[in-house]
Amino acid sequence: MAEQVSEVCLGILQRQTQVVQHDKALMLSLCVLNFFCSFTASIGNLLVIYALLKASFIPSNVRNLFLSLALSDLAVGVFVQPIYGVVTAAILMKTANENYNYDYLCPTIVIVSYASGYLLAVTSFLNITAIAIDRLLALSLHLRYVELITPKRVAISLGTIWFISGVTTSLYMTFPKLSSSVTVILQFVGLVLIAAANIRIYQIVRYHQAKIRRQLQFDEAKEKVRERNSSVNALYLFSLFFACYLPNLCAAILLVVNRSDISFRAIYNGTAFLVLLNSSLNPFIYCWRYKEMRHIMKKTVCNVLPTTARGQ
Repeated sequence: MAEQVSEVCLGILQRQTQVVQHDKALMLSLCVLNFFCSFTASIGNLLVIYALLKASFIPSNVRNLFLSLALSDLAVGVFVQPIYGVVTAAILMKTANENYNYDYLCPTIVIVSYASGYLLAVTSFLNITAIAIDRLLALSLHLRYVELITPKRVAISLGTIWFISGVTTSLYMTFPKLSSSVTVILQFVGLVLIAAANIRIYQIVRYHQAKIRRQLQFDEAKEKVRERNSSVNALYLFSLFFACYLPNLCAAILLVVNRSDISFRAIYNGTAFLVLLNSSLNPFIYCWRYKEMRHIMKKTVCNVLPTTARGQ
């Protein structure tokens, strides 16, 4: 088992070294960007988590789903991006010095870096899928939603998401030769499901808008507006998610077609950064679309900065 892990690690480092030799400027840029975005993802998602816990208007099911997504995004910023930046910086330095001894990186640091990155990418993917399904059910089931989609069932679903992510990551690291094909299949199926759910959500939102204009009873109209606004806000998260993940799916397909092409690997590295970048961008969506969360986040920052200034 230890030999297999070391073999996987050396394979990763060899491929990354070839990409550095092929396009040093790209890998240097990705290294710097990962260090910078680790800071923005960490701070942004800490604020999001605090605001979600304080915000009163967000339904408990939606709050729990968003918290799970924010926690995975926070872990990307605190853990994955700094380690990925360190590994890339080490490869850049070793390549510049023509010294390819990676004993201190392999296997622990490299395997932990790539395994945690894959784990959190899958977790975010499944969290977004769960949010899409939840919003679709909220719009479709109406009053039955509260009866069927209970906080306990949501908690079980979130636990299942993290468990599935762990199992998938184990398979990804155990069978590296199949990893590209499996990643393509999972991403394609997931994106199709999310797209289908979002199209249906958009149709229902438009239908509710028409009914509200025809003057429903006040309480019913108020509930429809609340669910519609929540679903519209989620649609922005989905749109950002597609923009970050779809290029990576296309790059993974290129690798399946020709795994030995170094330019395809360089493209894959660039699109993998977009997947990690999603963790830094999600907080801006929360801040933009949720007024109460924006107020809490702004107030928190204003309270922290003067305290820091006084401490200096």
